[in-house]
Amino acid sequence: MQKKNKIAFGKLNLLRNDQLNNKKKIKIGFVGGGPNSFIGYTHRLAARFDNRFDFVAGVFSKDKKKSKEFGESLGLDPDRCYNDYKVMAKKESARSDGLQALGIMTPSGDHYKIAKEFIKNKVHIICDKPLTAKVEDAVALENLVIKNKIVFALTHNYSGYPMLREAKKLIEKNKIGKIKVINVEYPQGYTVAVKKKDEKSTLKWRLDKNLCGPSMILAEIGTHAYHLMRYVTGLEVKEVSAEVNSLSDEISVDDNAFMIVRLNNNARGSIWVSSAATGGENGLKIRVYGTKGAVEWLQDDPNILKFTKLNSSTQIITRASDAVSDLSIQSSRVAAGHPEGFFEAFANIYTEFADSIQNATSKNKKATVHPTVNDGVMGIKFIFAAKKSSNLNSKWIKI
Repeated sequence: MQKKNKIAFGKLNLLRNDQLNNKKKIKIGFVGGGPNSFIGYTHRLAARFDNRFDFVAGVFSKDKKKSKEFGESLGLDPDRCYNDYKVMAKKESARSDGLQALGIMTPSGDHYKIAKEFIKNKVHIICDKPLTAKVEDAVALENLVIKNKIVFALTHNYSGYPMLREAKKLIEKNKIGKIKVINVEYPQGYTVAVKKKDEKSTLKWRLDKNLCGPSMILAEIGTHAYHLMRYVTGLEVKEVSAEVNSLSDEISVDDNAFMIVRLNNNARGSIWVSSAATGGENGLKIRVYGTKGAVEWLQDDPNILKFTKLNSSTQIITRASDAVSDLSIQSSRVAAGHPEGFFEAFANIYTEFADSIQNATSKNKKATVHPTVNDGVMGIKFIFAAKKSSNLNSKWIKI
């Protein structure tokens, strides 16, 4: 049974750009995300979406000429196009109009040292996942963030989807009862066709554990799936039993992981992530089953949420309708029926990062919505626990 929803025009956050009437743009720079980088393009687009940032500086290559040329192609002052993040941090801190925020889109093994250089100048950080490549770096980074009172956002961008936020709110309101079972899947197929002779040119830094961490597949998408399980349900994973390996004879890094988890309310969960799923196209899915009902969301159709009450037909709840929570509405930009997707969800994280920066000096503190540095610490601990479990023949490992 499809639930007919009225369109909530009155509540839609259609005028996000007008937020600037009372707010100054935040000066932001980026390290990483140079030419031909999809994630670099995505971060820059997300930062522009709601007109909250002024993009003023960046490091886009270690080659000075390449970094300058690319920065100029983006409209930057050539004097603020750097090829060394330490030089950038020093010079920007000396400017009266220097950086207030920094986006980091480099291999995760470099995140800590880059963030540290800017945090000491009180620059707020938004960073791609996973947080680091080592647990000790993640913990040290969290301590730095707390000590310096820095706003830190981690781009677990899937948590920005309005209908995933609606699932979270339904669970918070006890609409599905006590959670019993959770399933998260994220199949991709991008390594299926990679041949041994092309491994270095295709996977690049992902082959280096100092840059990627102990497992490519867990760093690339496993941490996303794990965060989504925690975010939507509000539960914490206590233990994991995992099999993490490569299903390909052509590559030397993990491309598949099966994980069973025990959560803190005695629920059970399963996570499957893979880049070896032939035909897989970012097929992210989460299903949560409780004593009173269930919710299901697929990235293939991100503007709807399936909600099933016990002994009832499944309802289809649509984005931006009057049936959804204020959080879901405020995370939407266009009316129901017009599709929103990946870029809009990513932009929600950037806009909430801006909110957090400007709320930091406000007397009326607002709850943080975006993923934080602590989410990143939990993610890297999960990666290491799952890999350890796999190395020990799927032994249960505490997080």
